[in-house]
Amino acid sequence: MQVNGKTEADIQAEYEERIKEHEEYVKAMKLKRIDDYIENNVGAHYINNFDKKKIREKDKLDSKINDMFETGKGIIIFGDVGVGKTMDLVYTISRIYKEQPDYNERDTPEIPISYYFMPALFNLLHQGGKPAIKKYVILDDWGREYVIDFSLSQFESFIEEIYSKEIRLLITTNLTKEQFINREGWLRITDRVREMCAVLEIPGKSMRHR
Repeated sequence: MQVNGKTEADIQAEYEERIKEHEEYVKAMKLKRIDDYIENNVGAHYINNFDKKKIREKDKLDSKINDMFETGKGIIIFGDVGVGKTMDLVYTISRIYKEQPDYNERDTPEIPISYYFMPALFNLLHQGGKPAIKKYVILDDWGREYVIDFSLSQFESFIEEIYSKEIRLLITTNLTKEQFINREGWLRITDRVREMCAVLEIPGKSMRHR
């Protein structure tokens, strides 16, 4: 049997081709969505220069991410300037997005992440703003913020809300573990955060000036 000069096999082949084209389009749009999110929040440089092969301690990072998915325990990434913490962050954001339970069932999956650059977050808190909290909260560059008593008290309340709602917390910092733990005025905050998060230390020197 033919329809408009086409056999049933031709029609079926065209149908399957259209399905394939749609699936490829949806896949590309999903990837663009997370790339746009990273570009708008973390920065264009980090998405344009991302290279998974350059991630230091990748096996350990994958293990921590898997634990975060399974148990809800967050991650504090320690490391000196330029060792690739932000590259780790970009990789983790992509995994969070792509490994949602309903990722494959939706054309436009949610991005369940609240990302905050710490100086910008403290500026928001200083002005009395209330940060949004999604399933995952990222606090990038902990230790670079400008702190006054009011913003620090607001931040402590923010951390307590994250804790009470069992939100998954991801932190990057240039501080050493000792500096992080013993920071004056931050004892209650860092004690709570250490309970919520596992630690990943990225060794080595900066990769930026080789």
